[in-house]
Amino acid sequence: MRIAMLVVLLFTPAAAQNPKLAVPKKGSCGASAELLYRPVVREMWRHDEGEHPYVIAKGFIRIADRPAWSPEYFIDVRLNRHDPATIITYALPKGTKWVTSLLQDLLEENPCADVASLAAALPVRKRTLSANQSMEELIEQFFAIRSAPRPISDVVRLDATEYEVEFVGSDTLIFDSDDDRTAMVKWVQSFVSVIPDLPR
Repeated sequence: MRIAMLVVLLFTPAAAQNPKLAVPKKGSCGASAELLYRPVVREMWRHDEGEHPYVIAKGFIRIADRPAWSPEYFIDVRLNRHDPATIITYALPKGTKWVTSLLQDLLEENPCADVASLAAALPVRKRTLSANQSMEELIEQFFAIRSAPRPISDVVRLDATEYEVEFVGSDTLIFDSDDDRTAMVKWVQSFVSVIPDLPR
């Protein structure tokens, strides 16, 4: 079990080579799917947020939900300045549980693929919706959450769901935990429960 709150996350992209993918920088091949996982997911979010995201948005809440035995899925919440929040959900193809398995297939075809190209090539199913009243109320509650780091428990759960939340705005917050006693995890569980048709 783990909880981590950070202010800045840095990563170095890998690189690419394929008609669909960008030309890699020399010596950038060989990164594993596990190493590229988080950079690719963040690039997927950033791509849909646009080249100038803060023209219409004041921030983003990004959610990664990783159950132990069922497919993972992702949510990007765009906090629009003048309209209800826009919510984009990302689901994996039928029969696929993890993004890493998709990345492994892409890397077998293009060992030097860069992060941006890998994110664009992911065969995820995207759906966009406007936040309803229940979602807007939960988004307001997000900014009232008070959470502190917790020590690692003596109990290890193999069936735990890992939740990662990243807020990007004036500040950047990254939260990663599989402890469903924490306020942030409870908020994620409440939020995903009001979004229809998620692969739960």
